[in-house]
Amino acid sequence: MREFLRRRFSREEVVGLSFTVSFLICGVLAVALGRLAHEVREDQGRPGPLDVEVRQTLIGDRSPELTKAMLAVTAAGDQHFLIFATPLVSMVLWARKRHVSSLLFLGTVLGGFGVSSLLKIALARARPDQWTAIVKESTYSFPSGHTVMATVFFGGLAAIVFHLTKNVVARVAAVIVAAGLVVAVAVSRVYLGAHWATDTFAGMLTGGVWVVAFAATTEAWERARARRKLAEMRAQAPEPDRQASQ
Repeated sequence: MREFLRRRFSREEVVGLSFTVSFLICGVLAVALGRLAHEVREDQGRPGPLDVEVRQTLIGDRSPELTKAMLAVTAAGDQHFLIFATPLVSMVLWARKRHVSSLLFLGTVLGGFGVSSLLKIALARARPDQWTAIVKESTYSFPSGHTVMATVFFGGLAAIVFHLTKNVVARVAAVIVAAGLVVAVAVSRVYLGAHWATDTFAGMLTGGVWVVAFAATTEAWERARARRKLAEMRAQAPEPDRQASQ
């Protein structure tokens, strides 16, 4: 057990400290999502006080200019944007020989869509009253699909920045921009009357699980590949005595 823990919390091991921390974060996010989904099911999809308060506050602040802005923001989590943006990012990564990141990024976005669809069917939560909605949706409400997709897409981009550079400023900027876009999409969905606040929170949790899993898997894979290359280089290197004789 002691050796197992040492390896799990070692910075040098492929499945070491970063992978362990990522696994724990995934667990926390999944538990939070499970509790939220359970509460929604127990309440038979009825909105709670927080849902009602947030919805009334945002709808009360509506204006023509703000509505235009929210419609533009919500498009960042729409399938019409992501169906072109996701393959484009994946192809750019592939061209830069980041094959693992390319495939896992694509899989993360597709996986987020799949899990979101399954949760919608499983929970079957009704949308807010459509008569106040600016956008009309026909699917179930929980979780917010736009928020899930914004989280996996922009969160995935932030994770890629972490793998491409060790520059602290670039990493912090990537996290801030990604988080800001995700929150903006979540707020827009409530403002436009498409979701309750808990739907969007569940969307962030769902997408967050996939993003953390994507980042951890990519790092572990890259470390394993780097180790294999190092082992191959050492195996091909001439022996010291052979070098001396030459």
